[in-house]
Amino acid sequence: MECRVLGLFKQASAGKGRIGLAFGDNQVAIAVMRREGGSPVLERCELLPLVGPERAPEAAAEALRAAELPRMPVSTVLGDQDYQLALVEAPDVPPAELRAAMRWRLKDTIDFRVEDAVIDVFDVPDQNRGGHGRMMYAVAARRSAVERYTQTLSGLSAFDVIDVPELCLRNLAALLPAAGAGVALLNLGQKSANIVLVRGKTFYLARHMELLAVKSRADHKPGDEVDAAGVVLELQRSLDYYERHFDQPPITRIAVSPAGPRAAALAADLGRETGLEVTTLDLNQLLACGRPIEPDAQASCLLAVGAALREESRSL
Repeated sequence: MECRVLGLFKQASAGKGRIGLAFGDNQVAIAVMRREGGSPVLERCELLPLVGPERAPEAAAEALRAAELPRMPVSTVLGDQDYQLALVEAPDVPPAELRAAMRWRLKDTIDFRVEDAVIDVFDVPDQNRGGHGRMMYAVAARRSAVERYTQTLSGLSAFDVIDVPELCLRNLAALLPAAGAGVALLNLGQKSANIVLVRGKTFYLARHMELLAVKSRADHKPGDEVDAAGVVLELQRSLDYYERHFDQPPITRIAVSPAGPRAAALAADLGRETGLEVTTLDLNQLLACGRPIEPDAQASCLLAVGAALREESRSL
């Protein structure tokens, strides 16, 4: 899958490393990834506080200037509120017209005006669809968000890619030992989660789900625990779809991220409920790291690290 989500800039650079950025309300996560002999090394991973109005481009630009980043290609990641992802049938048009045609196919699918969207697409493997057309993922990003990222990062001459969380998670899942046979990565947010299904480096499926909290035990912080029943249902639907539509052998290994008590508790519940092998994804074990990443920081840094792992070098 060679793609450059949101192809707004010149061709993405493929080299010996990349910087990944992920913005929060009052901080930005920075991951500097170098490749030595092809193996990724996480040279630097940190959280920078942002001073000023929430998500203000000026505050972020100033923080990045002060960070003295090395001259490397730069990717940033859209926030959940910035875009929507849809699996749709590809229009039967020449490649040069694909994005324009996809815009109108998305008109009744996204919850904001398609005229206010920046559209990009990426392929998934062929499906067993009984004569139906090929399917693609379409990304509809809010134009205002794209402009905000562009303004914020205009001072970084090597900024070339705006990515989506699902592909950043794919990059991480592809490094798991089980990826060659197929693996599901479940990434937990505070109120929602993303599931991505990967085999090797190939992205097959993504699902977004809302999380239901359960009453925490006395020794747990509020929100530490997640209702496993709803997660099991969405996970099983995803695994069934993967087997049925892509004609793939079953996925039997699941990873939950980011590492920490919440992921560990859910992994244990999922293992009991599904009978599958469920582990947690710990960046310190997944990558060679310049210094250990504390569990509390992994949630904020995870997507920045996934963005820094990007290898695609050309667009569709």
